[in-house]
Amino acid sequence: MWGLIVIIAISGFHGDVPSQLTDKDDVILEFIGTSDPETVDPEEVERLSSYLSRPLPVNLVSLNRLRSSGLLTPYQAASFHDYRSRHGAVLSLTELASVDGFGEEFVSLLSPFISLYDDTAPGSRPAEGKSVNVDIASRSGIRKDSGTDQLLWNYGFKARVSAWDGFSASFSASRPYASSGWSPDVFSGYLRWEFRKMPAQVVLGDFNARFGQGLALWNGMSMSGVSSVSAISKSPAGISQSWSYTGSTSYTGIAADFTFGKFTLSALASLPGIKNTDSFAARPSLMPAVNLAWNNMNGHYSITHWLTLSGTSELFPDSIPDMKTSMDFSSCLDGIDLFGELAYDWVNSVPAAIAGVRLPVNDNLKMASVIRYYPPDYSPSGSGSLKTGTETSNEYAVTFLGEFSAGERLRLKGRTGFGSEVSRHTGRFSIDAAYFPVPKSDASMSMQIRPFVDYEVLLSDQLCLNVRISERIRTWGRKFRTDIRTEFSWLHGNFSLNTRLNALKCNGLGLLAYVEGYYKDSRRSFSVRQGLFMIDEWDDRIYVYERDAPGSFTVPAMYGRGLWTSVTFSVRFARKFRLYLRGYLTTYPLTDKEDKKPGKAELKVQLQYSL
Repeated sequence: MWGLIVIIAISGFHGDVPSQLTDKDDVILEFIGTSDPETVDPEEVERLSSYLSRPLPVNLVSLNRLRSSGLLTPYQAASFHDYRSRHGAVLSLTELASVDGFGEEFVSLLSPFISLYDDTAPGSRPAEGKSVNVDIASRSGIRKDSGTDQLLWNYGFKARVSAWDGFSASFSASRPYASSGWSPDVFSGYLRWEFRKMPAQVVLGDFNARFGQGLALWNGMSMSGVSSVSAISKSPAGISQSWSYTGSTSYTGIAADFTFGKFTLSALASLPGIKNTDSFAARPSLMPAVNLAWNNMNGHYSITHWLTLSGTSELFPDSIPDMKTSMDFSSCLDGIDLFGELAYDWVNSVPAAIAGVRLPVNDNLKMASVIRYYPPDYSPSGSGSLKTGTETSNEYAVTFLGEFSAGERLRLKGRTGFGSEVSRHTGRFSIDAAYFPVPKSDASMSMQIRPFVDYEVLLSDQLCLNVRISERIRTWGRKFRTDIRTEFSWLHGNFSLNTRLNALKCNGLGLLAYVEGYYKDSRRSFSVRQGLFMIDEWDDRIYVYERDAPGSFTVPAMYGRGLWTSVTFSVRFARKFRLYLRGYLTTYPLTDKEDKKPGKAELKVQLQYSL
């Protein structure tokens, strides 16, 4: 029996729906700097998706808003704000690329998330806008699992009101498939006020707290491994509001920050576990934190301290299960980026550290390196720094990365202006070596090495070849894991043809291939993908990114012997509406009868409109 999912989502956005909407996940993955979609936090994708739907108007917002967006480093935010104050609004991407700390490559990645809209006269200092914006998004789903007659249903709703004069508020509620009844199980929301005459903000409800390199205090996304030079360091956003269906990774409580001169003081008080009312009532806890940052044109320096106060049946605490203090820095000297963080776990009396460097060797080569010292006794709670394993603990590691370009520059067919010319040959390479002091499994010594190579060549202005090879070598468990991927892309006007051949060797041998046709113009898009996979061992599973409806992020693990087909369609009509359809079908005709898995069918419908 087929499983059937029907999801209907209705989203409202102020303003036009951007052309990048249908392939937003590709844009987001490029900005994050990862080649492994399975390592990406879905809530981070949801956050960046909101900027694709409503780009950040960098010429209008405050310095605090630039920092809290998470799109810029503290140095980039300060540099842009200084440039804007002296020269007026930035009027083009070419001009933005000339601002210290940006560059053409970063601006190309940043451009879908920002707007250069300016309501002031050229050469004058931009003023904050006064418009009111309303965002509404809702989705629901019905699922019928194979072999059962039970229908499962879920839904989610979120709404946000914001004004450029500093006020914003949101509310969201959701009900997962596993819930019983009709009422929502998860709630999230916030109230935010930004003061204009004095640079300060207050957030009540759900918020993010991201400081330093994430070693002491960082909620949300934390990648295991990195494959790009740009993603090797964190961009601390400080205090920012959280707008998602669940708010599962956010803090809940009250937070504020205040900027005076080159200093920013941030403070928060979170109530861990408050959304789980039963456990919170039995043992309430309070998490206060403070950060003092100094920003100048050369870098960012800060001190962070937080602790958890845990009680029994009363609000008054009787223990301190967690407490950390850290010092971090990031600076840019003659084009060389230096960053690092030193943290101390007071409960376990152990330090931890991360430090790195990123430098442009020349116009065609960029290099980066980062080292990590995470002792076994260091508590990973509250941490979100770069790591090799699953936690920021029990790891001594070093990573080297590089990006290169070579050959003549080609003008992409059908494109003009900024970013229309690219090098014929581009590539990335990295090697990550880690030692785990406490051995994994029953190994006497645990070490891991992960080399990675990604090479892309433009055979013409329409044809592109990409080859990616990654290896994982361990001293325990499955000692070798080799992943080889080849992709061809052909572009002709609004139509593209993409193919992928993938082989993965770990316990056995996994094979996967697909062909995809994709059409896109200013009003509509359409794609059809047909794939085949032959993977007999779970250790050889292959993850495949699938186009999905806006607000969803799908990276299924292919396992077994089967075929799959996916179809997507979107169209904008009546100038204010966009309809999105997705169909997905998986069958297992190549699997032996006794091992045959049930198939799966999925249908999603989404309607978006402008308020």
